[in-house]
Amino acid sequence: MVVVVSIPGFAPGDVRFRRETFDVVYGYETAATPTAYIISRVRKVPMVARFQGTTFKVDWEKKRFRSLRAWNTVLGLRVPADLIIMTNDGTQGDVVLEELGVPKSKVRFWMNGVDWQSFRVLPAQSEARKQLDISSQYVLLTVSRLVSWKRVDRALRALPDIVKQFPSTVLLVVGDGPEKDPLMALSRELGVWEHVRFEGAVERSRLPLYYSAADILLSFYDWSNVGNPLLEAMMAGRPVVTIWSGDTERIVSSWSNGVILEEYTPVGRLQQSGVCWLIRAQGNAWL
Repeated sequence: MVVVVSIPGFAPGDVRFRRETFDVVYGYETAATPTAYIISRVRKVPMVARFQGTTFKVDWEKKRFRSLRAWNTVLGLRVPADLIIMTNDGTQGDVVLEELGVPKSKVRFWMNGVDWQSFRVLPAQSEARKQLDISSQYVLLTVSRLVSWKRVDRALRALPDIVKQFPSTVLLVVGDGPEKDPLMALSRELGVWEHVRFEGAVERSRLPLYYSAADILLSFYDWSNVGNPLLEAMMAGRPVVTIWSGDTERIVSSWSNGVILEEYTPVGRLQQSGVCWLIRAQGNAWL
């Protein structure tokens, strides 16, 4: 039996832990790993620490006294677990753990799994667009939860210049979240409302249909650009336009299977730096 600790509020004396017998304690993210460690020591069972990437390097790399100011994050990452699983999502969690003195022998630096079977047989692009009722000639795609750091606004702000050159272009925004209404308002403000479709949350089983319909995936997150959407686009044979943030270049090779922009590329240059170039090359046909 495995007990999962995902919030810091559990205590070793909790009646549930006194009654249950378990073999492993699984601490999920930095807020919970200290508590998980205490439980594992009290019950004398191994502990696994699980981190879905980390913002420590992105948020704190250039700040003074970062280890003191971010003491809670450092504490959570440095808990002496028996095994540490750090997601390889582009935030360079392996480098962070090494800098914090965590033994490499305890670390497993793995990418999230992607369901290859879902992408083995994809519908033709024309069929996918028919099913999704898409009539535009060029289809751009973003796939993410609509939160501020996913920066879907960057794709929207690049769109006016793109549609000037390629009027028959539509951007599919797949995902939901607190930024949906502000993003919809921004698309109206930019005058591209008719070129954007907000698809909302989409069942995972239908995501391959969207990748098949698209020409290009856009991924402009502030960090963690090596996520499932990028990997899924690769499996669907779709090029990616993204920004350099962390380990992006390990997956995307500029002008080979996509375009990596400089981290602070002005939005006004996005269309000059990759998107329009790929459209001219007929999306995935240039691969």
